[in-house]
Amino acid sequence: MGKLDEVLAKAKDLAKVAGNKTEEVVELTRLKIQASQLRGDIDANYLKLGEIIYELNKAGTENEELISMCIAEIESQREELAELTNKIDEMKNVVKCTECMAANPVGALYCARCGARLERKPEEHSEEDASAEEAPAQETEASEVPALPENAEKAEDAQA
Repeated sequence: MGKLDEVLAKAKDLAKVAGNKTEEVVELTRLKIQASQLRGDIDANYLKLGEIIYELNKAGTENEELISMCIAEIESQREELAELTNKIDEMKNVVKCTECMAANPVGALYCARCGARLERKPEEHSEEDASAEEAPAQETEASEVPALPENAEKAEDAQA
């Protein structure tokens, strides 16, 4: 009976893993649907704003308050969409390039599509800083080139 119990335990573990993965897929799909609906709402508000501006110009009047309200609504929706997109990217373990918006693996330093340096989140810096502090200090040989100062790296990035 020991083998049968092992098989049952492994089957339960696999079922649990499959259940967790299914929950992740369902949540990811829910977020994607919500983002898609929000994009539709944003498009509808752009259309509404265009119609308002057209009608106001046609009538020869101005209503900055109404236009400002529409713009504020669109901006609010765009911020909400950005939050949803970030959640989706986190679930997919990707980071978007700020230059070309390509998806890259979380640990990547440079964009696979355009080669731009990827911005890193503060928690990524703290993990690497902690591991760097734990690593023993190595003596540099005379033939090794010393590391560039932090300002020099920024200057090189600005030139690129």
